[in-house]
Amino acid sequence: MLIVLAVALAGCGSSTSGTETTTTATVPARLMSLTVFDVVDGSLQARTARVPETRAVAAASLEALGVDAAVTISDGTAHVTLAEATPERTAEIVYTLTQFPSIKRVDVAGRTGLTRSDVATFVPPILIETPAAQARVPKTISVSGTASVFEATLVVELRRNGRVLVKRTVTASEGAPAQGTFATTLDAPTGGAMTIAAYSPSAEDGTPQHEQDVPVRVTP
Repeated sequence: MLIVLAVALAGCGSSTSGTETTTTATVPARLMSLTVFDVVDGSLQARTARVPETRAVAAASLEALGVDAAVTISDGTAHVTLAEATPERTAEIVYTLTQFPSIKRVDVAGRTGLTRSDVATFVPPILIETPAAQARVPKTISVSGTASVFEATLVVELRRNGRVLVKRTVTASEGAPAQGTFATTLDAPTGGAMTIAAYSPSAEDGTPQHEQDVPVRVTP
């Protein structure tokens, strides 16, 4: 009987002086996707970051970059309270923050009024800005970025396991040495993990030059 009584008591809710103790489940924060720019091997690359949903996207972007600094925005300028920053870190901050329409210039690490032209040495000949790496995209994919290539001609492909599914020849707004802009769409035949590749075809034999690859996941 003592054993049965012990089991029965163990099955009851815990209590203190007759008061039942309850716990409340924590609701996980909703997440949103932001694009940030990292310098990898000396060149800027766009990356998708998943952060808690917020309207303070500038601050969230800095946090996703690993930058521990406050940011305020006034008259089109983002003021980042960071005392020191390497040239690479400065390029990441400037490129990331100036993607937002309300930010035209950045003050950081003692430098003021920085724009993307001030960090142009970190921009590769072809830079895919949209979509960013690891982004989830629809089957009709909008691809855009900048290019400084011969005769403003580049090729954009959608690949799966190395096989080309879609191929587009695209003309940038300006040819080298200027940095023009480009945009196109790719219609994926199916969903899953794929790679968007952009390159300049060689004038001699068409081989890819200045190729940039961006892994994405196409949602069915």
